[in-house]
Parts: sequence; structure tokens; C-alpha cells
Amino acid sequence: MYHIFLIICNPLDLSCFWFWFLLSLLAFLLGWLLHWLFTGGLRARIDELTRERDNYHSAATKWESDYNSLKYKFEELQKDNNNLRSRLGSCEADKATLQARINAAKAESNRDLGADTETRGFGDAGLLAGGVVATRGGGEGGTYTDLFSEDNLQIIEGVGPKVEEVLKGAGIGTWGALAGTAVDRLKQIMEDAGSRFRLITPDGWPYQAKLAQEGEWAKLIQYQKYTDTGVEGRGDGENDSKFEKLALRALGFSSMNPNDLKVIEGVGPKIEKLLKADGIGTWSDLASAEVSRLQNILSEAGDRFRLADPTSWPEQARLAADGAWEELKALQEKLDQGRS
Repeated sequence: MYHIFLIICNPLDLSCFWFWFLLSLLAFLLGWLLHWLFTGGLRARIDELTRERDNYHSAATKWESDYNSLKYKFEELQKDNNNLRSRLGSCEADKATLQARINAAKAESNRDLGADTETRGFGDAGLLAGGVVATRGGGEGGTYTDLFSEDNLQIIEGVGPKVEEVLKGAGIGTWGALAGTAVDRLKQIMEDAGSRFRLITPDGWPYQAKLAQEGEWAKLIQYQKYTDTGVEGRGDGENDSKFEKLALRALGFSSMNPNDLKVIEGVGPKIEKLLKADGIGTWSDLASAEVSRLQNILSEAGDRFRLADPTSWPEQARLAADGAWEELKALQEKLDQGRS
């Protein structure tokens, strides 16, 4: 057989047809085999990577959907939390009001004051520096409505002079108008007023305005104690409300600090220093001090203090400690540097 192949074609004869034919066929088969091996493996790898990409994309889409769902639930829970805080503040105010009425009834019975009653001990409501406020023949609202006109929107927590100007420019000029304005409209008014007003939260303004319009000062004060810059639920319930501070200022007093003895008519910085050096450091201390003791303190301090009359100081201090600011104001209007 080998001899026959040699006869047909000598391998050393490069011009032999069969030699080139077989060599070309072998090269073709080898190339096809290599092509199949390389392209088949690469395509499989590409398909695998494509499947992985699709899986990752599907997982990312699901994660994004879950995130949006959780975000929505969180926002709803925040709204519920703020609403509950607001309702809690309102309940606390109602509780304080009821307690005040109980105390008023006790005071009327014990002191036999008749129709001219004092309502004291608002407890947690913390009205006007000691949790106490005197009301005269005006029910829960007392005469505090007389301190502010209905167009004074600045008694609302979150409303300052600039915001008040914006509201009045939009036709909201009274407590009644503000109480009847939807929160969405208030937000739009703030939005239209410029970037400096867009972060303001007016959610609680209509409710506060409603309380002011109805003379529900105890509830307004309690609500504001749990409100910070107009945002419900941010207050700590301890700090003085905005209404308390403005009411005290409107009555002519500069301080709600029980250590500030200068609130007493006839007591200046120098006399205050003398009293505190003798252990009288608060309104309560001064209220319980005997007039003779006060007179001795002044006499021992020198001639310049001997003319001061401390007769009314304990009574003034008692009213300040009780938070009876209207009574204190009326008493001081009758005094001349502490003298009757």
C-alpha cells in the first residue's frame, strides 16, 4: 500500500495534487476544530454573564421597591406620632384645666372669696412662671384677651414679625381668619413668600389661632409647651410657652425668673444684692420674710437704704410666686417705689 502511494504521489514532489489536497483538508479540519472550541466556550461565558446581570438587575429593582415601601410606611408612622403627640398635649391641657377648676373650687370654699375667685395651681400646664394664673369673672379665659388684640398673630408659636407681615399680606389678619385657613394654603403662602419662609411649618397655626379666638389660654399654653418653632411634638413640655412670655411682657414684667427680685416694685439691683446676701434669693423667700427683718437688712446697709419701704414686698413676692401677674400689676400701679 505504501508503495502504491509512492507510485501515485511522491511526498517530495511538491507539485503533486494529492499532497496539497490532503494538507489543505487537514488544515481546514484543524481550524474548524479550534474555532468550535474557542467560540463555543466564549459564547457560553457571555450567556452566563448575561444571566448574572439580569439576576442582579431584578434583585436591585426589588430592593428599590422595598425601600420605597418602607420609606412610605416610615413617613406615615411619623405623621401618626406627631398627631399622637399633639393629642397628648391637648389631653394634658384638658387635665390641667380640670385641675385648675378643682383648685378654684377649693380656694373659693376655703377662702370664701365669693364671685371674685382666683384660680390657682395649673400644675403641669405651668401657666405664667409658676403654673398659676389669676382669673377675674371671665371663666377659663380670664382677662388675658384684653392683653392682645385679635390681629396680633405673633402669639402663635412659629409666627414672628416677618411671617405675620406675610400672612396679613395674604389677607389673614386675625385669629379667626388664621383658624379658618387650611394648612395647605398656609404652606403655599410661605412657599410663595420666598426661600427664607419655605422651611417654616404652619401645621399647628390654625389650632393655636382657634384656641386664642376662644380664649382657651390654658390649652394654648400647654400646646405651645409641646411645640417648637411651630412643629408639634418637638417641645419638652417644660420651657415657658411663647404666649406666657408675651403675656408677661404685655403686663409690664421683664422676667419670669423666680430669682429675679427686681420684679418687686421698690427693689433695685443694689437692694436685690443685699437681700440675697441675707439668704432671701427667690420670690418665695421674700414672700415668707417678715417686714421687720427686711427693715433691719436695709437699716444695717446704711443711710442710703433706710428710706426704702419694704412693707409691700412680701405681698408682691407672694403674687409673683403664685403667678398672679394681673393682681401684681394692679398692686404695683398703686405703689410708689414700693410704698402704699
